[in-house]
Amino acid sequence: MYRAAQRTIRRNAHHYAPSKYLNESAFPAAKVNKAAGEAFVKEHEAKVAHSKGISDLWKKLTFFVAIPAILLTAIPVTKVELEHAEHRKHQRHMSDEEWPVQYAYQNLRTKPYFWGDGDKTMFWNSDVNRHVQE
Repeated sequence: MYRAAQRTIRRNAHHYAPSKYLNESAFPAAKVNKAAGEAFVKEHEAKVAHSKGISDLWKKLTFFVAIPAILLTAIPVTKVELEHAEHRKHQRHMSDEEWPVQYAYQNLRTKPYFWGDGDKTMFWNSDVNRHVQE
């Protein structure tokens, strides 16, 4: 298998490395431009320093602004969600007569769904949703 691979490489070598590029005379000797090289290195170092400064800024913004803002927002939201959970727990034990009035535009069914009992939507939550049929 090794020899077959070598034969394939030799046979197709002209596709990958044409002989005109293998000739050293095709590439004239490059002249070193020391000023351009120093300018490139200086510009690269400036970019590295800038990116380090920017990444430090975003770390500080994350730790000192974003995380405290999220925590300060989470406190009242948690309180409201706990109240909702208590309300849902109470609604779970209510009878159909005590359930809030359903208006004509709620729970419209033109035809039954083809899953389950045909009355519940795909994302039905028995704690929150109830279809009181008269």
